[in-house]
Amino acid sequence: MDAKLAGVFQGFFYDAAHNTVEAMDSAAIASASLKSDHTPCHPLGDERSFAWIDIVAPSNKELASLAARFKLDPQILEDLREREGRPKLHDYDDYIYLIFHALSLQEGEQNRYEIQSIEVDCLVGPDWIVTIHSEPLPKFVALAARWKKRPEWMKGGAGNLLYELMDAVLDDYFPLLDQLDERIDGFEDRLYGVGEDAAQNKTDGGDGRLSGEIFALKRALLQIRHIAGPTRDVANILLRRDAEAGGTHFAAFQDLYDHASRIVDNIDTYRDILSGALDAYLAIESNRMNAVMKQLTAYSIILLMPTLIAGVYGMNFDDLPKAHGFWESIGAMGGLVAVLTGYFKWRKWL
Repeated sequence: MDAKLAGVFQGFFYDAAHNTVEAMDSAAIASASLKSDHTPCHPLGDERSFAWIDIVAPSNKELASLAARFKLDPQILEDLREREGRPKLHDYDDYIYLIFHALSLQEGEQNRYEIQSIEVDCLVGPDWIVTIHSEPLPKFVALAARWKKRPEWMKGGAGNLLYELMDAVLDDYFPLLDQLDERIDGFEDRLYGVGEDAAQNKTDGGDGRLSGEIFALKRALLQIRHIAGPTRDVANILLRRDAEAGGTHFAAFQDLYDHASRIVDNIDTYRDILSGALDAYLAIESNRMNAVMKQLTAYSIILLMPTLIAGVYGMNFDDLPKAHGFWESIGAMGGLVAVLTGYFKWRKWL
């Protein structure tokens, strides 16, 4: 390899014959004699001994060195240098190039939700796997440590490691969705309080931030859906490909597909719940607005009658309050105000 990768990667080689895991540095990777170097093999086959190279934020020179070592297509280098943003899988016969994402949830200002995504570019050969990502992934570090303690866990070959890598990432989706689910449950209590206020004509009891939080949560779910949906498609391609090749890793890829499907189904369910919550909130706000309009209408009518009497009476006399009937008109105004106020309170407009 032309460029040294020391310090930005962890490399391991699993020897199935002796059931051991050995660490590999850049020199060992460059000099390693893999079966696929001299014998045509298909990725995700039955090779048991294999190498795993995990690289964090490589430079262009390091990527070029990696491409030369494993004879990668030049087009892949372009994809590796830029964020693809969407999970996918390409089969290059000698190896498979696929993308999946690690996700985390960060709550910003005013209860806004930000989905942080780390793209994982994964190259899978017959007896090697290369994973590339921009930031360290604790799940991968833990997997490597577990693998070194129990080498027999990787006796299934590169296909088994691919399953472990994707499964570790997908498992983190569920706690993230649980956090969003708790927020959705909180909306129900707040909507109940808003609905009670509206039913009691409390026009100042609304939660004006609720609609903004619902939209923010729907946006976060949509971001996850845009990643989880294609990831399910990737798992489905792996499943069908393995079935056609003999089903060596069928159970593992079926489990991946089931996990991805559950994630997508949960997201769709949460989005439906939020849509219903938003509709309920808008209906409550519409009822609240109707209550405000009723109050304004009632006050307008109450003020209109004294104004009408004062206007008509005042235009026909020059000397007030000595004019005939002045006090009677004041009494009529007061009486009308009292009657109208009582009527609107009876109708629950006030």
